[in-house]
Amino acid sequence: MEGLKDKVFIVTGGGSGIGAVTVRRLLAEGARVTAAGTSAEKLARIREQASEAADRLLTVRFDLRDEDSIASLVAQTTDRFGRLDGVANVAAAVGADLMARDQGVDTMDPDVWAHMMRINVTGTGLVIRESLPALVAAGGGSIVNVSSLAAWQREAWLTAYASSKIALHALTRHTAHAWGRRNIRANAVAPGVVLTENVRAGTPPEVREALSEKTALPRLGEPEDLASMIAFLLSAESSWITGQILSVDGGLTMRE
Repeated sequence: MEGLKDKVFIVTGGGSGIGAVTVRRLLAEGARVTAAGTSAEKLARIREQASEAADRLLTVRFDLRDEDSIASLVAQTTDRFGRLDGVANVAAAVGADLMARDQGVDTMDPDVWAHMMRINVTGTGLVIRESLPALVAAGGGSIVNVSSLAAWQREAWLTAYASSKIALHALTRHTAHAWGRRNIRANAVAPGVVLTENVRAGTPPEVREALSEKTALPRLGEPEDLASMIAFLLSAESSWITGQILSVDGGLTMRE
């Protein structure tokens, strides 16, 4: 893919799921990558899986709730690789226990709401804020935020999560508008049901089959489907695309 080789990217949530597959995809394209996450064990696994590209991979533990941690993430990246060309904001507040507490607005849990907004919106915004000077210094770059089809859902649950993701759309468009003249692009991808390790482990086969019947295409998503779109949006091949929210969901939202 044009415009990825030797470029430098940060991938938050890079220890597992879509983030980990995105890290591997970018490394395969010849990029230099910082995989950022909260789990030392998962980051170690990424290093093992990408041992042939060890000189182009940096792993950093960080916390989206901590401004100093986010600033350090960007600083470590530029110290190691000398520049920054793009950021994939994949990290998000998820987890079965958290999602189970995220119900309708009539039973809103303020703690769940605050946590979702702190991680998914404020945390992502801080990563963007800290990255902008380095992107400007590099002559421009690309920011890709990972949203969710939940942003458009009609169900009366996951209210906080869905609200945080629609807020991420506004953040994406604001960034694209405010920084476009500095040659910085910002887009978001909204995945449908993606068969990450956690989804496979936590979703019975019959549920996955029922979900796949709702899509236009005859299967659910794989992490590689999202990694390909993220890599494209980080690459020079998408150089005239900005401010867009792109669904990658097998036609699920189209069918609805």
